[in-house]
Amino acid sequence: MLTYFDVVEHLISASFGGPQDAEQRDIRTAVHRCYAELSNIKDWSWQHVHGRVITVAPETGSVDSYSSGTLTLSSGLIGTSFTHVQKGQVVARIKSRTSSSVYVLDDDVQFPSLTSGDAVTFYKTLYPLPSDFRNLDEPSDEFNWWSGSYITPDEAMKMERVNNQTGAPLNWTVIKDPNGDGYVLKLIGYPTSVETVDFTYRRSLRSLRWSGHETAARAGTVTSSGTSVTGSTTTLSSSMVGAVMRFGDTSNSPGPITSISPYVAESKVAAVGGATDATLSDSVTAAGGTKYLVTDPIDLPQHMHNCMLSGAEYWLARIRSSNVEEKYSLYQRDLRLAMESDQLAPLSGRSQQIWSDGGWRSPLLADNFNYA
Repeated sequence: MLTYFDVVEHLISASFGGPQDAEQRDIRTAVHRCYAELSNIKDWSWQHVHGRVITVAPETGSVDSYSSGTLTLSSGLIGTSFTHVQKGQVVARIKSRTSSSVYVLDDDVQFPSLTSGDAVTFYKTLYPLPSDFRNLDEPSDEFNWWSGSYITPDEAMKMERVNNQTGAPLNWTVIKDPNGDGYVLKLIGYPTSVETVDFTYRRSLRSLRWSGHETAARAGTVTSSGTSVTGSTTTLSSSMVGAVMRFGDTSNSPGPITSISPYVAESKVAAVGGATDATLSDSVTAAGGTKYLVTDPIDLPQHMHNCMLSGAEYWLARIRSSNVEEKYSLYQRDLRLAMESDQLAPLSGRSQQIWSDGGWRSPLLADNFNYA
């Protein structure tokens, strides 16, 4: 695995640095800037993953009372994750749920008034997207090749406001989660049953926190048997979950694979039970007193590793205002090769037609096909 530690060590060597350069803030800054740029410069195949939301069936309730944005029902609802409540053509947004029969509505999107005995419909139209979400392709429900059409958030608001119909195929859009961080998939009209809606989306890369040079990332020593790691005067923390633990031996700290004392073994950290307790993803055997370090992986495929290294060199040169043009030229060369290699399957293996379960088919056309 290429790690944050490896890239920092590469920059120290490439810039003729050494152990006396204790701070190295410009080196770590260069790594972060290159990593962020590569993450956003293109939707790499490495970032394409499968996502799913599970829809919620609507329920009808009878109003007991409504005052100051708090809606109380005569009896409780079964569902616990409704996002909207509707009366006629007026839709209000649920801010929080106090109990199965008490709901607090959004301060800005609530009813002007409700009367005891009014029938209201509760439904869920906002479905949280994964925390690493960046953008997605057209969703597909269980019965259709496609699930309606993309509409803008403004169109979604207007459709929900004046023509809030139900059932698939669903129109959809993406908005910020009104009750939290991140994004949600908004389905218009609202689903009428429990089913799965699948989609492919582009994820963000794993963030970098541990370079392996921090005191806490290598404090003390460890013993490992199977996937269990026990530390002696270590300071392991939950932020290390998903990072890479590298093992040296009882005399040498684990260096990069190209160093004179390369690491003996490595494995991702699956869990941290405490300052001296960790569980690995893979089995590693290490004697008591083994030196180690913890560092975050560079979340990029192998064909992008050279691009990451040369890009970090370019950013370091830019920060230090030294030899920028030469470093930029090498970075562009490696970036071009990475883009040329960025495919998961040969084009010659692609089917010439697309079939759907509805019985229609459509031939695949060239990218420059003229529909006129």
